[in-house]
Amino acid sequence: MISDKDKNMISRRNIFFLVIVTLLIILFYLQFNIWFGDNSYSKLSNLKKEIKGKEESIIEIKMKNSDLEEEKIKLTSGKNAIEGVARFELGLIKPGETFYNFNKDDAPRESEPN
Repeated sequence: MISDKDKNMISRRNIFFLVIVTLLIILFYLQFNIWFGDNSYSKLSNLKKEIKGKEESIIEIKMKNSDLEEEKIKLTSGKNAIEGVARFELGLIKPGETFYNFNKDDAPRESEPN
């Protein structure tokens, strides 16, 4: 027959193995989530690349905003600035003026021999 001491020892051994197995399952679950889960280590590098791209686009947008702010200040400074923009960008002319458009060639012309 099995004595109470032996039953107690078997019970402790079973509890010990149950605790070890439970801890191992938890460890494997956590490791799986670290390497392959939604917030995995590999996805972290992709997010860092995406953040870097967003930061670069923010810098470009800030530069565009500063250029637009300068243009706004110029346009609100007076009538001459508005007239200059209208003439340059829209090709507007005043009544009685003649508009001449000169195209600058990219390649210089060589002189022809006589």
